[in-house]
Formats: sequence, C-alpha cells, structure tokens
Amino acid sequence: MKTGKTILTITALLLAAPSFAGDFALSMISARDITSSDTAMALPVPAAELSVMDAAEAASYLADREAAPESDEKGAEVRQLGGDGTVKLYHQWTRENLEIRYRDERGRAIPAAMAAIRRFMRCRLTGREAEIPAGLIEIIDALQDRHGGRTVTVICGYRSPELNGALASDSNGVAKKSLHMRGLAADISIEGVRTSALRDSARALRAGGVGYYPRDGFVHVDVGAVRYW
Repeated sequence: MKTGKTILTITALLLAAPSFAGDFALSMISARDITSSDTAMALPVPAAELSVMDAAEAASYLADREAAPESDEKGAEVRQLGGDGTVKLYHQWTRENLEIRYRDERGRAIPAAMAAIRRFMRCRLTGREAEIPAGLIEIIDALQDRHGGRTVTVICGYRSPELNGALASDSNGVAKKSLHMRGLAADISIEGVRTSALRDSARALRAGGVGYYPRDGFVHVDVGAVRYW
C-alpha cells in the first residue's frame, strides 16, 4: 500500500489551491476521477478549514476498505434502534460540535435537524454536502446511548468524488464506490470507549455494515447490508 505517496499527493492537492475563490482546483486528480459537472458544483471551503491534512487524517481515510452493499438501503424504512432521538457529535477535523434532536415524538425525522446534520457531515476537502439518511443517525444515536450518552466523534462522514478519487487512484485499498460517497456511512469513535467495545455494540445492532480499524482508533458504520470486516 503506497500510503506515504498518497499522503504527499493529498497534501500537494490542498496546497495547490490557496484561495478557493471559485471552482475548486484539482490539478492532482486525473480527468477520469472528476467530471466537468462535479467541478462546477464544488463549493469553497471556509477559511477555518483550509489546514492541510496531517498524516493521521490521511491514514483514517486510507483505512476505509468497505465493500459496497448489494442493494441500496437509503430509501428503506427507518428502524429505531433504541436511541433517544438526540445526538451529540464532534467533528475531528473541523472541530465543530453539534447536539440536536433529529426525530420528533412520533418518530419522524425533523427536516431542519437533518439539514444541520448534512452540513456537519460535509466533505472535509470540498465543503460539498450530501443527504444523510436518518437510519445512519439512528445507528450513531443507539451507539451513543449504549455508551453513557458520550459525545460521538466523527472522523469521516460524506466523502466527495474528488477526495475518494484522489485516494483510490494509487490502488491503496480505498473503495472506489465507497458508501461515504453516497452519504451512507460514517467513521466514528467515542472518547473513553475501547474501539473493540464500540465495534461489538455496532455489530449487536445488526443495522448495517461495521468495519473495525483498531490501529486508527475508529469504527466504520453504514446503512448497507449487514456485514463485518
């Protein structure tokens, strides 16, 4: 796995776009990874988020090797998993906090809350957003409540084609059709909770895919088919 080379590529990519005042500059990514429509839709990244990815962040992205599910679960009926309907989140790279009730007393997702979650889960590299299914937040909520209501740290939510393409181009193991690219997955950790314990709790839910990355200290959860790696 060419981890060192990929980290340098990502760093060079970020440094090549100092202003972000318009279309996002992507000179380090090949044409096959980005279409003209993708470039036109790219959003400027807030100034506070222009820091270069460090080795730890790049490694967390490189660790993702989830397999795509056989069917699209995004439109499936949301199954409540025992959470209280409120999540407390912290984003490791943007350093943002979000505590919000995402479903009402009748169990329906609250549109304004889901919009705030969508913004929170935006791509770290481009600032672009994607729809986040309530089912994914139900998983995070249930895991949070099973571990004392502690804040859940999000390492990676939505991942744009630009970021995923840059990582996959060196054949480093990143899934070219990652569920992160569809807003269906999140990489998470909870401070004070062993990664293995978080993994076991996620598997016990039987609500989707669970990936275990002990060296990087996080668990991948998604709303795809039930599977483990």
